Amino acid sequence: MSKRDKAQHLLPAGLETLLSDYRNHCRRNGLRESSINLCTKVDRWFLLSLSVNGCTTAGHINAGQVTAACLSLQSNYYLSTVKTFLRFLAAEGYTDRDYSYVVPPYKRPQPMPSVYSTEEIHSVEIAARGFSCRDHAILLLATRLGIRSGDIATLSLRMIDFEANVIRLTQQKTEYLVELALLPEVKAALLKYINNERPRCNSHYVFLNQNPPHDHITIMLIGKIVRRNLKKAGIETDARKRGPHAFRSSLASSMVNDNIPYEVVRKTLGHLDPNAIKSYARLDVEQLRRYALPVPDSTGGFAELLYGKKVAL
Repeated sequence: MSKRDKAQHLLPAGLETLLSDYRNHCRRNGLRESSINLCTKVDRWFLLSLSVNGCTTAGHINAGQVTAACLSLQSNYYLSTVKTFLRFLAAEGYTDRDYSYVVPPYKRPQPMPSVYSTEEIHSVEIAARGFSCRDHAILLLATRLGIRSGDIATLSLRMIDFEANVIRLTQQKTEYLVELALLPEVKAALLKYINNERPRCNSHYVFLNQNPPHDHITIMLIGKIVRRNLKKAGIETDARKRGPHAFRSSLASSMVNDNIPYEVVRKTLGHLDPNAIKSYARLDVEQLRRYALPVPDSTGGFAELLYGKKVAL
């Protein structure tokens, strides 16, 4: 960041102190540093908007200034972050009241996950098995265990216990330790790759580039592997995503459709938020069909409108 950019983001000392205290508050509550940086970045924009309107300390904050600052934000996605920050200010006594009520409610839209059918997944696995041991092992980790591409790329040999048939890894995204059953098909594919294709070197990573210096593979390569085998399997992706995360979504959807409890699905995927798998419930059409209410018979004037006996004015 240039000196000019830094100057444009400087806050009055009174507001800078609020941001510093909030950062420490987030650390005490166990938030990851990357999440703290994102929140304080948004809150800095909010406080900068307040300072433009003459607000230099927490005592100057009022409902009108909060409203004006919210309207100046570049995206509605930031509103929930600002609302949490304002609640902190009130709870710590920096403001005379909780001004989070001024922030308009905004619920982030949740897109439908891209999923592939069991038959399509099986076709991709067969295509990969016929191409290389590495492709096959990587795809099985994604399709059968739902492991994220970043965790596959950095999977190490010490994370795999072939005797106990278990994989233990700390997810990069959540820093959450998960223990996954090493399924027979996955185990066989890993051993075949390690024994036949993996370069002979001292690296502790499982999946390596074939050419020296044999670094671990990248997330970009895993995406390329997925797209290549989708094409080899002749699967029409249409508007669906063509990355490894789509297989993670497919696994979750398949588990839900097989009546596996949501809590088990959540733990399998390593989600910390209990609500993280709600989007997969929307895909469980057959389960939802059981709770569909019958459409009541139309009567009176509404029935006459439906059957053309009456014209709406």
